[in-house]
Amino acid sequence: MRKLQLQFENERYPIWIGARCVDEIIFNLCELEASSYHLVTDNTVSELHATALFDQLAAEAPASLWVVEDGEATKSVRTVEHLAQDMVRAGIDRRSVIVAVGGGLIGNLAGLTAALLFRGLRLVHVPTTLIAAADSVASLKQAVNLSQGKNLLGCFHKPTAVLIDLHFLQTLPAAQIRSGMCEIIKNALTVATENIAMLESGLKSNASYTNAEFMLIVEAGLLAKQKVMLLDKYERKQALVFEYGHTVGHAIELAAHGRVPHGEAVGLGMVVAAEVASRLGLLSEADLQLHHRLLKRNGLTIRLPAGVTIAAVMALLRTDNKRGYLSARPDQVAMILLQGLGVPAGPAERPLVLVDASLIQSCIEDCLTEVVNVALEEEGL
Repeated sequence: MRKLQLQFENERYPIWIGARCVDEIIFNLCELEASSYHLVTDNTVSELHATALFDQLAAEAPASLWVVEDGEATKSVRTVEHLAQDMVRAGIDRRSVIVAVGGGLIGNLAGLTAALLFRGLRLVHVPTTLIAAADSVASLKQAVNLSQGKNLLGCFHKPTAVLIDLHFLQTLPAAQIRSGMCEIIKNALTVATENIAMLESGLKSNASYTNAEFMLIVEAGLLAKQKVMLLDKYERKQALVFEYGHTVGHAIELAAHGRVPHGEAVGLGMVVAAEVASRLGLLSEADLQLHHRLLKRNGLTIRLPAGVTIAAVMALLRTDNKRGYLSARPDQVAMILLQGLGVPAGPAERPLVLVDASLIQSCIEDCLTEVVNVALEEEGL
């Protein structure tokens, strides 16, 4: 397995990456010499990977497997409470390790549970989605949703390690791979412009990538995160740039009630953010069209998902988790915008711009409709 060392200010942890490397994952887990291991996963990943991983680990050390329901509705404080209670009943103690086996949702559930039990237990990520492996594991943030918005209840808790088997990604549906690639596109547009050429030539609308290609993609994502978080481990200053596309994206994701993958929603949010920046005179037409071109090559359909209304999206924008960083009027929303590729708009120490809600609504109406999508297809974008 290849080793990367991520460092965010004074926090650091290793990420091991390989392919068909379950034996190495078990070895690295056993090296932690935990009193017990508690694997958290969902129904789908349990069948695909987690049960086999658990069986192999349980042959070496005391272990328990905790399976939660699939879907965004599971990402709640109620699930964290149930997990914590079940683990305590099973004898978890301060020398135990919690292992998140799944995507970003499972990583957050397991991460928040690890942060809260005994005021902090060791956490290991074994990501099984591209978005988790290349993006969400490179963070100290652990959070769950409230009914009013995404990731509103949480804390910061450092993983002890991340163990990635790229072959797990081969079982992903194409939509989940495209979702993860949207985050890689976001990183390239905002902080890692050196990866744009790779994406222009390497994106596949059918989402079919080899393990070697996944290795390049995952490393690109992780190193892009470190590039900014090296000086901002809590993602409250310069690293807010990674929220690009998330303001409108999170609202679309919530309004879709789990029917839209996170990255796809962020991709749509990036289209809106780029259009807002263009209308404010910040972003060039060429850079605006690059957004559309990369997302289209990734297979993204640029329109509001069925059943998601503009009214619902606008209502949810009011609960965006960036509110409060700037003093805003009720009719304004703080957004991450670009004034060029790799150049965030706003103050360098906190790149946020206040945008009138009416402008955001107009951009959603004009960008995320059937008519606009057809027009872009006709232009070959």
